[in-house]
Parts: sequence; structure tokens; C-alpha cells
Amino acid sequence: MDLVIDASWIAGMLLASVRIATFVVASPIFGSAIPAVGRLALVLVLGYSFADPVTTELTFGFLIVAGFTNVLVGAVLGYLTGLIFTLFTVAGGLIDFTSTLSAAQIFDPLTRSQNPIFGRFLNLGALALFFVLGGDRLLIAGLATSFEAVSATGTLAVSSGLADMGIKLLSRMMIAAVELAMPAIAALFVVEVLLGIASRFAPQANVFLIGIPAKIVTALASITAVMLLVPETMDGTLSIIRDSFRDALGFLT
Repeated sequence: MDLVIDASWIAGMLLASVRIATFVVASPIFGSAIPAVGRLALVLVLGYSFADPVTTELTFGFLIVAGFTNVLVGAVLGYLTGLIFTLFTVAGGLIDFTSTLSAAQIFDPLTRSQNPIFGRFLNLGALALFFVLGGDRLLIAGLATSFEAVSATGTLAVSSGLADMGIKLLSRMMIAAVELAMPAIAALFVVEVLLGIASRFAPQANVFLIGIPAKIVTALASITAVMLLVPETMDGTLSIIRDSFRDALGFLT
């Protein structure tokens, strides 16, 4: 039996896989939540699913330009659509900072960095909820839409509005992170004020040693209120991710 390999189909699969691989690496969601073997399997499966035979003559220059185009599309979509998701880590970091727990940082194997306790806790909880609500299918559907808007051998017309979109997403992420952490921050602020009053009326007391356990207990007690806000925040996050796909593709075509 003769084995026939269609070079045009192989080239289409490779170009599609390049976009998927760049998206997975650049995305704060896929890039941290899935092990390396899982990411490789995801790239191969989606690359095979979205592959179309290349009808243009396969030259070295054409493959370089097409590969760069897919890298750019994957990187832009992966980073911009996942930027809003980092609000959960930022919100946890704010709680850790105000509760003095930022000094107890631990290594997070998902993000491969030093993350404080509540930052990692909120990030893991948000990732679990994201996949339960079908966020992974939302990202895959967005990738499918990207191949309809810009084919693997298509061309780009990058607009200056892409940078403005990134800045707006960053500002929305910071505002949402502060809003999510606000119950804990408000409670810790009250504790800080009370400790300041105590140090004023009892300067001989060691308020510093009293304040650290008081802040930790307050943070642990108020994290429940923060967790109650996570589902609603996640619903808004999914909507922003969906809109980000549409807007980013509009600025790339």
C-alpha cells in the first residue's frame, strides 16, 4: 500500500498549529492551567481540526510570512483574551499585601512564580470555576472564529486601536480586582484604624505584634465575602473574553 502525503494539507496543519501553539503559550489561562503534555495534545488536535489545504504555491518566503502572521494572531488573541483573567491573582495579592501575608510567598507551579497565599487561592478557584462553566470551550470557539476572520494563509491589517484595547482591558482588570478584594480590604482597613487608635492611647503596648495576627484573622474571616463575589465576577469575565475576541479580530482585519 502506497502512503500518499499531501504537502498542501500538511502545510495548512502546520500553520494552524503555529497559531494554536502561540495562543496557548501567550494565554494566561491555557498557559498555566494545562501541563506541557496537555498543551501539546491540544495544539495537535486543534491544529488538525482547523487545518485547510494551502492552495498557494509553497515557497520558503510564503511559509515565513504565513507563519509570522499566525504567530501574531495567536499571541494577540491569547494575551488580550486572558489578560482580564489575571484579576483574580491581583485581587488575592491585594488581600495578601494588606494582611501582611505577602511575606509568606510560596512557589506556584502553575504560573512558575512566587505567589502569595490568597493570590494563589483565588487563582486556583477561578481556574476551576472557569473550566466548569465551559470557558475552555469559549476559547476554542473563539479560535475557530479567528480562522474564519483570518485564514492560516491570510493577511493582516493591524489597526492602532489594538493598543487602546489592551490599555482598556488592563484598566478594567485592575478595577475589577479592587472591587473583588474590597470586602477584605475594607475590613483590614478598619483593623488598621483600630490598631492606630490603640497605639495612640497605649503607646507602651507592642501594637506591631498584636496587629499581625489580628490582620491575618480578619483576612481569613473576610475571604468568605470575597469568594461569594467570584461567581458573579467570573460571569462578567467570560463576557469580556467573548467581546475581546470580537474586538481583537476586528482590529486585525
